[in-house]
Amino acid sequence: MNPRYSKTILLLVLIIILYKAFKSYIFPGRSLSDEVIVRDQDENEVEKVKVSVYYEALCPDSKHFINHQVVPVFDALNDNILLDLVPYGKAQTTISDAGVIEFTCQHGSEECFANKIHACVIDLVKDPKMQLKYISCMITDNFVAEDAGERCGKEQKLDFTPIRKCATEQAGSILLKKYGERTHALNPKARFIPTILMNDSQNYDTQAIILKDLLKAVCKVFHNKPKECVN
Repeated sequence: MNPRYSKTILLLVLIIILYKAFKSYIFPGRSLSDEVIVRDQDENEVEKVKVSVYYEALCPDSKHFINHQVVPVFDALNDNILLDLVPYGKAQTTISDAGVIEFTCQHGSEECFANKIHACVIDLVKDPKMQLKYISCMITDNFVAEDAGERCGKEQKLDFTPIRKCATEQAGSILLKKYGERTHALNPKARFIPTILMNDSQNYDTQAIILKDLLKAVCKVFHNKPKECVN
């Protein structure tokens, strides 16, 4: 082959590669492998978007986002959402020489306890809708975490006793430690709380856009948009 043609072909290939890389960076896309397909009770395939919310219990921004974005979006798209709540935020985990797991939280020790209660609710309450209602109720006012947990348990007609037991014992610390490991493993790191992932990725939209309009951001991820995204 003529060396001139070889150089031209090589240049064209390089341009195409750079263009695709640029387009992917500026306009984050998705591949078919990003689809989350599950089967419903009738064995029908349903596309879902996994929404992971990395938050902390006493954070005003977390409270606003959960109550004003997550709750209405889940109500509208509950058949098409896999909700993944991760209570931890900007906390730090240490393990003493005696093996005791300890936490330092951005808003103090009461937030650490509230985070544990949230973690135990997520672990023990299996119904995603009830789970979110409980968390939403608590985060509205959980400055006295145990009182909030008990109050919200009564409102949701759920027994707070096993949740309290979990949160005050080693089980709660182990759960919160795992959420901490997930939070610290984020790449890029969480600079703002809450941080939102969709289908385990931060690349679909900027955090600012997601925090402002979760419904619009989630709808952009679907390959086959549900009617709530079209109307």
